[in-house]
Amino acid sequence: MKINWSDEDDLGGYYMETLKRLRDSANANDVETVQQLLDDGVDPSAADDKGRTALHFASCNGNDQIVQLLLDHGADPNQRDGLGNTPLHLAACTNHVPVITTLLRGGARVDALDRAGRTPLHLAKSKLNILQEGHSQCLEAVRLEVKQIIHMLREYLERLGRHEQRERLDDLCTRLQMTSTKEQVDEVTDLLASFTSLSLQMQNMEKR
Repeated sequence: MKINWSDEDDLGGYYMETLKRLRDSANANDVETVQQLLDDGVDPSAADDKGRTALHFASCNGNDQIVQLLLDHGADPNQRDGLGNTPLHLAACTNHVPVITTLLRGGARVDALDRAGRTPLHLAKSKLNILQEGHSQCLEAVRLEVKQIIHMLREYLERLGRHEQRERLDDLCTRLQMTSTKEQVDEVTDLLASFTSLSLQMQNMEKR
């Protein structure tokens, strides 16, 4: 049964406790409880005394499923906590690429990932550098990570209106799907790293 939360004064402490439960459930990766509370009409954007919402916790934890649930129920992807961080900032700090992609699709602002001015391009470059230096990861793990980076960059560039660059990423995604050896995946990774470096150079030139 959906509860009418419009009269907060009458509900008093129960209302506040339920809001806290939503944040705690998001922080504990409890998808079922988050779903139930949202279905009951609990405000997904309610913040604690530090300005943190359920979306902040889920984004920091990298729980893509809960992030999507909260967005579907109207959570604000651009809401800032007491330190000025948006959910996108926290997902970036913790390197959760799929969550960044979901937040971008959900309307998160693309102008900067954090107060240092890092964008998804910066994050992609650092992630690709790690992949290029690593030698122990299995084929499927590397392929999945490269695929996630491509999806994040596609969403980012689409939001910026850079359709030609987006098409280049589509080509790389198709090429990745056709790989069957670690060497072939590494080749796509190198091409993606070159693409990312070039895109960063273009971005820096546009700022001048």
